[in-house]
Amino acid sequence: MGPVIPDIGTTFGGEDPLIAAIALGGSFIAGIIIAWVYKITHRGLSYSQSFQFALVLLCMLGSVVMMVGSGSLTRAIGILGAFSLIRFRTAIKDPKDMAYILMVLSVGLCMGAAMYILAGMTVVSTCLVILLLTWMNFGMTSKHESVIRLMCKSGEGKSAANVSDYEVLLGKVADSFRLLSAHTRGDHMELTYGVRPKKGKTSLEVLDAFRKEAGVEDAELFDAKHQVEF
Repeated sequence: MGPVIPDIGTTFGGEDPLIAAIALGGSFIAGIIIAWVYKITHRGLSYSQSFQFALVLLCMLGSVVMMVGSGSLTRAIGILGAFSLIRFRTAIKDPKDMAYILMVLSVGLCMGAAMYILAGMTVVSTCLVILLLTWMNFGMTSKHESVIRLMCKSGEGKSAANVSDYEVLLGKVADSFRLLSAHTRGDHMELTYGVRPKKGKTSLEVLDAFRKEAGVEDAELFDAKHQVEF
């Protein structure tokens, strides 16, 4: 009798290496595409290169988890126990980032379950929807709110702050405004307002209007149109 050739599927734990290679390679390509779409459509200050890496890796690891857990109930229970030891302590500031995480995991699970058509359709359709919504600027109001922070001198005298005068000025240059916070520190007062400029005026014009006001020592502007965090 000739030498016994071991079954390659048994050697690799019952998993066909060709199927595993297709799942991992497909997950990698899908993760790259999703990460690229995330990069070109991202808005705000919370962009992170590490998050880009995580999207690609999570997509591949999702397929591995599905391949490991699909063959045995014991393995699936073991995976749950292993994941219970992991704590993700990084705060997700943008809800859209959480949607991207769910998307790459879903695609990875599809690849691990050999549902290649569903995985491809998910990547193509979801990425097209993201690009379309970004192009439409979906969900953005025509008049967004800006945040203005004023550092004023409190006390008495002509150079002291007069909050009522500031709010009268805001009524002239803004459609609406609201006091977000007020803080007193020694002889100084810090006021923070959410402001929607009037039609034809920009946020910078609103900020410039406070330069001549008595008591205003410093003024800062935060444009909240594309920012998630403040």
